[in-house]
Amino acid sequence: MQTIQIEKGWNAVFLEVSPPDSNPQAVFANLPVDIVAGYFPPATQAQFMTDPGTKLFRQPGWGVWYARNRPDSFLTSLGAIYGQQAYLVHARSAFTWKLTGAALPPGVRWQADAYNLVGFSVAAPGAPTFAQFFAGSPSHDHNRIYRLANGAWRRVNDPAAEIMRSGEAFWIFCAGGSQYQGPLSVETRTRAGLLLSGAGAETITLRNQTDHPITPRLEHVISGSNAVPFSILIQSVGDTVAQVHAIAVAKPDGSWNQSLPALEAGGAVRIPLEARVEALNAPLHSSLLKITTDMGTEVWIPVASMRNDLQPN
Repeated sequence: MQTIQIEKGWNAVFLEVSPPDSNPQAVFANLPVDIVAGYFPPATQAQFMTDPGTKLFRQPGWGVWYARNRPDSFLTSLGAIYGQQAYLVHARSAFTWKLTGAALPPGVRWQADAYNLVGFSVAAPGAPTFAQFFAGSPSHDHNRIYRLANGAWRRVNDPAAEIMRSGEAFWIFCAGGSQYQGPLSVETRTRAGLLLSGAGAETITLRNQTDHPITPRLEHVISGSNAVPFSILIQSVGDTVAQVHAIAVAKPDGSWNQSLPALEAGGAVRIPLEARVEALNAPLHSSLLKITTDMGTEVWIPVASMRNDLQPN
C-alpha cells in the first residue's frame, strides 16, 4: 500500500503501485478528486506553466480525466492510471490517499534535452536531497528542477538543501540521453521482476552509480497469502569434488532482512536467488523484495514462483 497526503488544489504525485482496476473512475471513486492529468512523450521544453491549470492541458502529450459530475467530463482523454507514473491531481479538499496495488521496479524513460515529469521511491522520513540523488548522473546534476508548492511550480534553486519526498512528482531537465534510475541501479533479467521456476537461479545485480560507497539492504516483504520461499546461493571454492559450485542457503519463511556489504563507488554485486521447490505448496507464490540504501532510496522488485504440477487442469 502507498500512502500520499493530498492537499486541496493541485498536487504533483508519483504512484509506486498500479491499482488493480486502472480505470480512473474506479481509482478515484469516493475521493474528492475532480481532475487528473498525466504527461506522455514526445516531450518538449515547454511542458509546464506557473499555474498547473492555465491552458496546460491544451498542449500535446497530456491525457486528462475529468470527474463525471463536471460539465467538461466529455473531454476526458486519460483512460488508465498506472504505477511508476507521475500525475497532477486536483482535489476539492485535503485527504489521505491510501492506494493498494502491484509494486513495480523503477522504469523512467527519459526524454533527452527536455523537462520530464517524474518521481522516485524514497524513504519517508530519511530521503536524500535532490543533489545527493542525482549526483551520479551528469544529465541531471543541475538545478533545473521544479516542484509544486501552493499550487504553483517553484524552482529548486539549491538542490543540496532540498529533500525529496515520497510520493512526490517534479519536473527535471534531462541534458542529453540518460537511463538513470537512481544512485543504486537494480537490474533483473526482465522488467517485470523475478520469476523463480525451480529450474535455476535468477540474479539481481546492484550497481553503485555514485562516487562514494553505498550500503544496500535486502528485505523480503509478504504481499499475499503464499509468500515465495527463498534461498540465496553462495559459491563454494576449493571443494574436492568440484572446485567451484553453488550452495543454497535457505532464508526463513516469512519476512526477513539481509544486510549486504557496502558497494564502493562504481562497484557492483550479484545476488543469485532461487525458490525452495520443496516448500512450494500452491500453484502460485508471490512476494516483494525491497532494496533500500543508507542514502534513503528504495526499489521494489516483484517476485513470483509457480508449481506447474499444482496448476488446475
